[in-house]
Amino acid sequence: MTDFINEAPNTEFILQLKKIGSADIVVGIPTYNNEATISNILKNCGEGLKKYYPELKSVILNADSDSEDKTTNAIQKTMLPKGIECISTKYSGVKGKGSAIKEILEGARILDAKVCVICEADTLSVTPEWIYNLVNPVLKSGYGFVAPYYIRNEHDATINNTLAYPLTRALYGLRIRQPIGGDFSFSNGVLQVFTRGKYWKEYSHIDKYGVDIWMTTTALNEGFRVCQSVLGTKLHEKNPQREIESIFIQVAGTVFDLMKNYEYRWRDVIGSIQGFIMGDFKFVEAERFKANYNELLQKFYDGQDVYKNIWKIIFEDNTHREFRNTLSANSPESVTLSVELWTKIVYEFACAYNFVSPEEREKVLKAMLPFYYLRTATFIKEAELFSDEIADAIIEGNAGVFERVKWYLLDRWDYYKNKKIRINLSPRSLNK
Repeated sequence: MTDFINEAPNTEFILQLKKIGSADIVVGIPTYNNEATISNILKNCGEGLKKYYPELKSVILNADSDSEDKTTNAIQKTMLPKGIECISTKYSGVKGKGSAIKEILEGARILDAKVCVICEADTLSVTPEWIYNLVNPVLKSGYGFVAPYYIRNEHDATINNTLAYPLTRALYGLRIRQPIGGDFSFSNGVLQVFTRGKYWKEYSHIDKYGVDIWMTTTALNEGFRVCQSVLGTKLHEKNPQREIESIFIQVAGTVFDLMKNYEYRWRDVIGSIQGFIMGDFKFVEAERFKANYNELLQKFYDGQDVYKNIWKIIFEDNTHREFRNTLSANSPESVTLSVELWTKIVYEFACAYNFVSPEEREKVLKAMLPFYYLRTATFIKEAELFSDEIADAIIEGNAGVFERVKWYLLDRWDYYKNKKIRINLSPRSLNK
């Protein structure tokens, strides 16, 4: 096989794969500074493969992003069940989660895997049963793509809850609760689609944190059966330096990029249906995360000082007036952003991103970030006294607003498209 999606494939890695020949199941784990968690992940994945699929040939592939700690040493020292092989490699090119997954996808394609599983390396709560719950829907039930369905504290998944989930649901009509959950599985057919080189050249953020939403959205729109599988509780290793700004920009940018390509699909979608959930789901309280309300509010005001002129250009007049009235009606320390107004703002930025020059798209995404902080702060206030179960019900209700207000997206999209308007965010335009 010579058609590699990596421009500079790791020849040693390829030789190791060709020596193995083929595999029924490939579990891919992208790593970067995961010394504290990777051994536990490997052990649980290996035990799950051995316990549930002893008759199948299984391989674990690790792609590391030049970890600065002892992640690689931890991988080498981890004892796996007999018959389960682990191949670890470092890849070249852009450093990021998506690039690591790209290396894993290439490896799975060389091995012609029937099922490919992607597991995050910083998860504390993975069990051997995760392997069964992710593999079985593909292997036994004929699903092409399986997304995770697990409990997460509402403050641990704010980008998913405020943007990725409600927007994906409203656009494509299927309720996939964790489209950026990080733990997925898919068939060989989906693998062939994911390894098409054109995608990796076309989308600017899938080499990094945009990869999860790209995989989910692509599977939804390329004709594959998609379901969710219950995995229990999702607990991350605590990481106070988690790159929230980069994650938000890359997820939002990828969603907006995909909207351009799949306009022919989302335009006619009305409402949504529940994506099928494999397994029994029971609510338990997840570990509590303390989000800093005042810090989020300050980030909004800092962003307002920088981007208010861009907002005025992007927003429709009535929406801009509604936003200004929201600010003036509340004291600075208690301002909130309703889900209805947030939804309109998301749709405004989705349109702006797709109707500015490519060079200005990053500016649009950065200008959107302060509203994410304000909406997250608002939700903290709304849900501070609620259990995770009630908070989850509120998130579902908020996602329904994205469906009901979808007319606004269509109106604004067609306004730009039909009039062939190109938004101008040049310094001269902003200073008018």
